[in-house]
Amino acid sequence: MKSEREIIEKLKKAFPKGKAEIGIGDDAAVYQNLVFTTDLLVEDSHFKREHPPFYLGRKSVNVNLSDVAAMGGEPLFVLMSLSLPPDLTDKWLDELMDGVKDACEKGNCTLIGGDISRSEKIFISVTAIGQVEKPVLRGTGKEGEKIVLVGRVGDSRAGREVIEEGLHGFEELKMAFFDPIPKLKEGKIAASFATSMIDVSDGLVLDLRRMLGKKGAVLYPSSLEPSPYLEQYCEMKGKDPLEYMLYGGEDYALIFTTPESPPLGRIIGEVKGEGGIQLDSLILREIGFEHFS
Repeated sequence: MKSEREIIEKLKKAFPKGKAEIGIGDDAAVYQNLVFTTDLLVEDSHFKREHPPFYLGRKSVNVNLSDVAAMGGEPLFVLMSLSLPPDLTDKWLDELMDGVKDACEKGNCTLIGGDISRSEKIFISVTAIGQVEKPVLRGTGKEGEKIVLVGRVGDSRAGREVIEEGLHGFEELKMAFFDPIPKLKEGKIAASFATSMIDVSDGLVLDLRRMLGKKGAVLYPSSLEPSPYLEQYCEMKGKDPLEYMLYGGEDYALIFTTPESPPLGRIIGEVKGEGGIQLDSLILREIGFEHFS
């Protein structure tokens, strides 16, 4: 099986964007001021059966709304397809849909359709449709511009480890994994001055590479401060919090480039004309979460 990146590149070549202004390869496709994005959550790949169904329902919607936010858009509708094992209880499904409803209400959008099927594991596929005046794309930042981070990174990966190891405490880290919150308001604000933008779903370095295209970057170590929860966890485990911040996934923070001093987020680096992604003078590995890797 090819890598996730190779599969996407193959699909881009096989399926031109047609009437769409933006096709395969960005956070969402764009057609006539509408944005379209879809995400699939698979049991034992993205979550375990123990994931609280209310938060699983919220997450299934919110990871899609995060893509809408990364385009600078506003959500309108979601479609949901479920493939479920027959041993799930009505209570589990009710709690899942309560989470879906809560995420839709908070995101100011509506579930308008979908499909249901039977399977051995849980599959949740959500498509979000939004609207945007001027989409913020990937690969359009310029040399010398600031790189800005909105939100925390690294907490979700640590939270997943806490859950899988059955550790007590660290509730903030657990919730970072269970219940990510899309930066919709922040994405809309950033859209007025950002030159490129992406949400951090597969790790800061990997998603930064996706946003930069062929350009390089220098990150400032002093700006990459872990949350107190991540710092406490890493101190207990004898691990480096920077590793989590650079390479963890599923945080759904935003990063964007801008020539201006931003009114939100914190500046974590600057765009270079070419080359790799550096932490001061150290060239970073451009890795993160990728299926089939």
